Amino acid sequence: MFYAIGFYTGMRTGEIIALKWSDIDLEHNTISISRARRRGIESKPKTEASIRTIDIIDVLIPYIKNHQKFQLDTSDYLFNNKKKFAYKDSVEITRHWHRFLDKLNITYRNPYQMRHTFASMMISNGEDVLWVSNMLGHTTSAMTLNKYARYIENKDKKRGTFLLAS
Repeated sequence: MFYAIGFYTGMRTGEIIALKWSDIDLEHNTISISRARRRGIESKPKTEASIRTIDIIDVLIPYIKNHQKFQLDTSDYLFNNKKKFAYKDSVEITRHWHRFLDKLNITYRNPYQMRHTFASMMISNGEDVLWVSNMLGHTTSAMTLNKYARYIENKDKKRGTFLLAS
């Protein structure tokens, strides 16, 4: 579920760790982001623009519904450690992530790369850059393009073909 949220929302790892069930609205398919967790301290997200409501895209819904089956009565947090407490930071997540990448024989990259994958995957597949910017909590689409356009390859795309259509 943690990875699904990372890859399908573009949320920062600290925002994911701080998610509570009350932030998830399956009736309207949205997630409210109003906090982050770093080094055991819960605070506001990185910037004012990071306080946002984002869409739950359809591919994420089954992950959320399945994860609800394991919800702890004692915690409103989506993600808890073995002692049933909310994760303090991404250290434990990073350990799991490292083992996950090893099993898949993928060169190590930090969990924050899920955010980059989301952004470049959405932009390269034609999603509205304004929507992607909102999902990421960026103040402008220019910020999103400046950060992620370099990761997107379009070598085989023929440019200007729409001009040939009559």
